Amino acid sequence: MNAAADFVIVGGGVHGASLAFHLASTGAGSVILLEQHTLASGPTGRSGAMIRPLFTERAYIELVTAATVMFEEWDVIVGGDAGYRQPGFVRIVSEWTDDQLGADLKLFEKLGVRHDRISQSDLSQYVPLGTFHDDELGLFLPDGGFADPVWTTRTLARAAEQAGATIMEGVAVTGVSVTNGRIQAVETSAGRISSPVVVNCAGAWSRDLARMVGVELPIEDHRTPTAILYAPEGYPEGAPIQSDVRNKVYMRSMGANLLRVAHFGWHPDLANPDDFDETVSQEQLRTLRGASHQRAPSMRFTPVFGGFSAIYDMTPDGHPIVGLVDGPDGFWCNCGWSGNGFASAPAVGRSLAQLITQQPLDIDLSFFAWPRRDDITVRPDIQHVHQ
Repeated sequence: MNAAADFVIVGGGVHGASLAFHLASTGAGSVILLEQHTLASGPTGRSGAMIRPLFTERAYIELVTAATVMFEEWDVIVGGDAGYRQPGFVRIVSEWTDDQLGADLKLFEKLGVRHDRISQSDLSQYVPLGTFHDDELGLFLPDGGFADPVWTTRTLARAAEQAGATIMEGVAVTGVSVTNGRIQAVETSAGRISSPVVVNCAGAWSRDLARMVGVELPIEDHRTPTAILYAPEGYPEGAPIQSDVRNKVYMRSMGANLLRVAHFGWHPDLANPDDFDETVSQEQLRTLRGASHQRAPSMRFTPVFGGFSAIYDMTPDGHPIVGLVDGPDGFWCNCGWSGNGFASAPAVGRSLAQLITQQPLDIDLSFFAWPRRDDITVRPDIQHVHQ
């Protein structure tokens, strides 16, 4: 195969599919998306897929808010069913600080993010079967929800195809041709694709792709476990997502009878994305179950359905790399999301498509530029790991 495209996107996760959809929809040129395995087969497919603007930086809040609007109108904007549910999201804290909340409430007010402060006496309405310490409070986001990460990606990809993009699964990138400091072509397992623009949406493989053009990205891949437990008796389907600061876990429903439990934040565990242990150990299951029953004692005896491990593509400060980087002309990045990428992906794809095609931006992405601006601080949970 010898082909040509105006834009080649590498990586068929939710970010790659979102960008393909938005680029193709602009009519700015031909788009090819390359995925070495199948759509959403990397970190996207195992994402917790939670959608909530729980951040301290304006760019994240604006992106997640815009993405939430898309999810709410998915069938009209994209087409199909993304498996979106909106049960709300509750953060259990012991004090109203940005560090505990993971959010800037002043920014919430300024940007119109709906939220409610929950007293301890009312927490039980939002946290089924929960027990609470004397100092605990809650922040409730009524627009918080989650989606099916695989169906979100597939519907974006199919919408991109309908807009004229070409989606190529089972095609690996083997090299990128650069001449006189400009991208010329992508070499693949299926042949050569001539293109002046390559966008790195390769997630856990993004560092390897960047090295093909002589760019070194500070990205490491880390393994993270998830437990799937049967819901205890009396746990209502459709309960809000719980984010528990004291016990460092989140918990959300998976259908009528199952709960997904995982750590939030980051726990170092270097992994090779092509060969890592995708299971979850008995010790990890015990740790996750133990954290969940610290909040809800009835979780102590609920059966284990299973579990798995996924990988995060982590940057040193926990923020993604989005935009042009120091390297050959035509090489763009959208990677290193550090476990925070799903919620904003539909809106990131739109703004990045606008940036690449030099159109007015819906949302400024300069916060995520690499090298970083001097005023960018490390994500709070990353700081905790290194202390």
